[in-house]
Amino acid sequence: MRTVKEVSKITGVSVRTLHHYDAIGLLKPTRVTEAGYRMYDDTALRRLQDILLFRELQFSLKEIKVILDSP
Repeated sequence: MRTVKEVSKITGVSVRTLHHYDAIGLLKPTRVTEAGYRMYDDTALRRLQDILLFRELQFSLKEIKVILDSP
């Protein structure tokens, strides 16, 4: 499990962006600690990788959410 700060450092995505993705339901943290820290596992990191790929391809966040949430 990695903190939001670690994920930001690894991926180059800002902490603010990760918080926004959480707020819109695009990338929810795997768990939130009692202190309120967002924690991400490998599955969440793979989803973030997919999000970044679709962003690079110029998809909107709404479109990406639909794509990733579809079976």
